[in-house]
Amino acid sequence: MTAIFVSTSAVSQQNKIAYDLMDSMIEASNSLNYSGLVTYEKAGRLKTSKMLHLIRDDMTFEQLTHLDGPAGQISWRRTDGGCEKAAAADIEIGSRPILTGDSFERIKASYSFEIRGQSRVAGREATTIILKPKDKFRLPHFVAIDNQSNLMLMSVILSLAGKPLERFQFVEIEVGGDLDSMLVPDAQTNLDEHCVNAVSQAPAGEWNVGLVPPGFFLTSSKKEPSMGQSVLGFSDGLTTFTVFIESAQISSKIPPFTYTHGATAAVSTKLKVQGDEFTVSVVGEIPIDGAKQIAQSVNHASKILKLP
Repeated sequence: MTAIFVSTSAVSQQNKIAYDLMDSMIEASNSLNYSGLVTYEKAGRLKTSKMLHLIRDDMTFEQLTHLDGPAGQISWRRTDGGCEKAAAADIEIGSRPILTGDSFERIKASYSFEIRGQSRVAGREATTIILKPKDKFRLPHFVAIDNQSNLMLMSVILSLAGKPLERFQFVEIEVGGDLDSMLVPDAQTNLDEHCVNAVSQAPAGEWNVGLVPPGFFLTSSKKEPSMGQSVLGFSDGLTTFTVFIESAQISSKIPPFTYTHGATAAVSTKLKVQGDEFTVSVVGEIPIDGAKQIAQSVNHASKILKLP
């Protein structure tokens, strides 16, 4: 009994230390200016970019300049640090968790946190933490937090078997100094930031996702009139997935498929409604089996509204 008590107490203390480190990481990312060279690896493909992150009053400015492959630069701003960051998935900035205080509180219910030890990243001492999902609808995350600045220096999305699927990592980083007085570049913002809050009501329109994993909330619900496509977006504050429902006309041209690329899983299946066949696809950084279950749970409103 004494051994069990000591073990439980040690685990509880370790969780608290991990929580405090993650809290400090979020605070550092919302208060410190930094720049550096980052690498992003996915499915055997490696990209190198220069990242600039500046905080000015209540505005955050970030800029990513590609240093290899096709030339390009992406800049974006956000002014409300208390909302979810939804648009980051639209660009390849790597498997870097973009957390806020609100989203961190949410993911505590879906992941356990475990300190794995010390490491060196970008020439700096760092503490490593693994985020373990509590169900089969999420993937583990491994992060390294700088002991000096509390900034996140590395983030890796792992398979359920522990294999690295995507990696974001600083190889050089500068914090503060001249960056604290640097003017925000007069760059064109080519990514619009917008706040995403949980939608309390059911998805709008004619479709419903019967299996929404605990902790995920609806972030968007829209229909493309020209294509007849319905799109539902979900997030748990760390992970996102999107459900696409194609019209019967388009569906005849799309075969069912199962596909993975890095940490991204894509599943497409068929659904018959009143004699018509629709294509339901789920795409997100979630396990493939979970994506299949979500896709198979999609129902049309005509079925849901039928009385027993």
